[in-house]
Amino acid sequence: MKQLLPIFIVLFSVQTHCQEPNILRYPSGDNEIDSLRIAINRMPTDRTNYNTRILMMKLWAVTLQQQGVNLGKAYMEVDQHLNRFSKWNPVFKGGEEQIYTDADIKEFAKVVKNGYAELDRLQERLHQNDELAGFEHKLIIENENSEKAEKNNIDWSNYRGNAQRTGFTGADGPIHGVTAWKFPVGLRWESKPVVVENNVYLTSPGMRNILWTLDLETGKVKNLSTHIPKMKGDQLYSTPAMASTPVVLNDYVLLREMGSRGNKGISKHIVFINRKTGKVDRKMEAGHVDYRAGFVSLEANEKYTVYSFAVHDIEERPPLCSPMTRIIAKDTKTGNRLWDFNIGPHYAAPLLDDSFVYVGTGTGDVFCLDVSGKYGPASAKRIKWQFQAEGSVNRKTVISNGCLYFGDNAGNIYCLDKNSGDLKWKYKSKEIEENAFRQFTTPTIQNGLLFIGAAFKKMLILDAKSGDFVDEYPTSDWVKSRPVAFNNDVYISSMNGEVSKLTMKGRSFSEVWKVKATNHFVYGELTFAKGKLLFTDSDLFAYALDAKTGTELWKHSIIKSFQKEDGYRILTDQIAGGAYYESKPTAIDGTVLIGTPSGFVYAIDAVTGKEKWKFEVGGAVSGAPIVDQGKVYIGTEGAEEDFYCLDLKTGNVIWKQLVSWVWGSANVSEGLVYVPGVDGYVNCLDGDTGAIIWRYRTERSTCTEPLIIEDYVYFGSWDHYLYKFHKKTGEFIWKYQLSGGSDSGAPISGEGKIFLPVGGGVFRCLDPTTKKVLWTPDLKGKMYNVTPGYHDGKVYLSCLNGRGIGGIPIGAEVFSVDAKNGMLNWTFNGGGGLTGPVIGANNRIYFASTVSPYVYCVDEKGNGDGTTGLYWKVRMDNKTEESVPALYNGMLYVLNSGGYLTAIK
Repeated sequence: MKQLLPIFIVLFSVQTHCQEPNILRYPSGDNEIDSLRIAINRMPTDRTNYNTRILMMKLWAVTLQQQGVNLGKAYMEVDQHLNRFSKWNPVFKGGEEQIYTDADIKEFAKVVKNGYAELDRLQERLHQNDELAGFEHKLIIENENSEKAEKNNIDWSNYRGNAQRTGFTGADGPIHGVTAWKFPVGLRWESKPVVVENNVYLTSPGMRNILWTLDLETGKVKNLSTHIPKMKGDQLYSTPAMASTPVVLNDYVLLREMGSRGNKGISKHIVFINRKTGKVDRKMEAGHVDYRAGFVSLEANEKYTVYSFAVHDIEERPPLCSPMTRIIAKDTKTGNRLWDFNIGPHYAAPLLDDSFVYVGTGTGDVFCLDVSGKYGPASAKRIKWQFQAEGSVNRKTVISNGCLYFGDNAGNIYCLDKNSGDLKWKYKSKEIEENAFRQFTTPTIQNGLLFIGAAFKKMLILDAKSGDFVDEYPTSDWVKSRPVAFNNDVYISSMNGEVSKLTMKGRSFSEVWKVKATNHFVYGELTFAKGKLLFTDSDLFAYALDAKTGTELWKHSIIKSFQKEDGYRILTDQIAGGAYYESKPTAIDGTVLIGTPSGFVYAIDAVTGKEKWKFEVGGAVSGAPIVDQGKVYIGTEGAEEDFYCLDLKTGNVIWKQLVSWVWGSANVSEGLVYVPGVDGYVNCLDGDTGAIIWRYRTERSTCTEPLIIEDYVYFGSWDHYLYKFHKKTGEFIWKYQLSGGSDSGAPISGEGKIFLPVGGGVFRCLDPTTKKVLWTPDLKGKMYNVTPGYHDGKVYLSCLNGRGIGGIPIGAEVFSVDAKNGMLNWTFNGGGGLTGPVIGANNRIYFASTVSPYVYCVDEKGNGDGTTGLYWKVRMDNKTEESVPALYNGMLYVLNSGGYLTAIK
């Protein structure tokens, strides 16, 4: 297939000694990358510019991967050099700056230059011919009369299909490889556009770019603020993502970070961006927030900066993780801490009003805290007043005309005196959405009326003074976005991207227009400015609509990217902090289930791709929703610590149990549910009641999915041990030293053996009784951090090569080895990486890829010469992270980092 992006000449002006225009025949799609391609040959790499050059080189490489380019051996060598040089950073260690020789710096500069030269070559090949730059595979030509999949109704109710995690259930997979449907998943993006004068400020979660300043009228870029993360082998995970709504002060725009690596890492600041220069002037430490929280709170004025805080430190020993429990206030100018006050678990952002903070909690307590008072750290005098609501208050409050307004999860809307906390009125809704974690939006007050969106698919209109019901407006989906009002007009967005304008005439309304503005979900608040309605969606786009007509005026990607003529969006910056699209799909009874980084579990019709139900939690759902006897089991990470049991048909809660954050998928056997805890505990729960049957604490996080073999359950931990317990009693049997942390790759079982990957270059076949290593594969320089597959005497290993940007590998392969001795049968290049294979009964292996945007179907038997044939490959919107496909109904279901669950038939 020919490249659809046209070949053209681009002129750039870069800061070099030469003033003539610079010409590139084959642009990358990113102006900064292309400027550096020119500068690299004119200005040497040194201490002042190497961090930027390395980051942009890595981002360029990932951009090429998104377009199907095989980075190859030459770039792999560059990556290996970079990994060795990751300690080269001239940073302060032990109070003294590390000293390097001129020879060290010259060698390092040579590696960087070689990397740019190799990517230049690959960029040219991409533009000349797509296929030449990709992976070469032997294509199997199928008979047009190939039989359809017959064994297609076998449940895939568990991660990888069964308690042994083999990836084989006896079901056939798809034959021809055609996309049946795509369901948008997206991020929990709640950062709203902020308009000051004619400037629109948009937060970006990129590794390089952090704040856009756009022209309100045209949407054109006025400025793009950047930061320079340090070079590291795990750079994706070590780089902070900006995740708050911008706070615009007189001289600065403030953003708050979230990410990985805990409080020993660098993702723990509030960033002050100079409004005149667009540069980061300073940072204020605010404490680490795990990226799976999805959104971070930040409130500030010229005197005070206020934010929620809890210890998010899953890297610690023992790990520390909890919902937000404390409010911290600091001096905006000096950064000095004024106070730190515990209010208990809360999921609503605080409201700063002059010198008072208002915030609701998960137990329904609403606090008014005095910011300026000189009280002790635990003094009750900090609390000006406290009010008890009937349900959790999980959305931000609002103040208007001396009153504080908010809703709770019991279906109530309240009006309090903001100074005393006295109740003025309470309105009880007749409806409630049981599956919602946040029942109402923040209210909007205009012309004596209160407008509030609800998860039960309505906007309610109340009298703001009396609380009397005025009217309601039905919507097509849950409402998670706060309405906005101007004069007599009100604007509301459903979660599904349908936006409406209403005009109020007294106490009645008329609908002016309704448009489907985006096919992705809208969670953040709307903004009205100068006749325009602005908002962002979960696909990281910002929109401006004409307030009169609803017509789209402009649209802007808040993660730096470009769109090819074939419709695919190519990110030239990566979303920082970690791998967001990790959940694994499961499927049963005509339903596909998937967890999302936006805090939802979706039940989707397996044939049509239409939503059946959804269930909302406070944090990300990274594991697979596990199904057993009509019940769905899910854990969450980044907020509350509840583990949920849901009804398969409705999504309603059957029970929930306070466990911990949960990253990996649970496992089920004989009515018992086995849950790995991020806090280091492994748990066994009663599947009917949620009661804790037994638990055991390891030293570090247990993130790996547990394995069940007969009467025993096995848990892997970051503490470098694999643990064996009796599954019913919790009796400790043994622990096995892994020589590495058990991470994304889970152990599986076949032929009475354990096939055991370790987060690093170790893979073993282990006897589960004696702990004896039976064999290791003779494959050098591979990283096994992926769950393998097993079928019919063969083990299928997915491996990643090279560090790239953190967990994003440079290369990836899938291997077939003999289960008896680990001898190699065949190798397939380009598939796998951080996503593993599954096996169909029709002698086909299916897998996605972390180094290309394709899903592959290959021959299970191989060609007999160390290779295997390719039946087909299907292009998706982006690569696949730590998710693994599900086989069901003759189809393959794959979650990819383009933000879609894709069904292939």
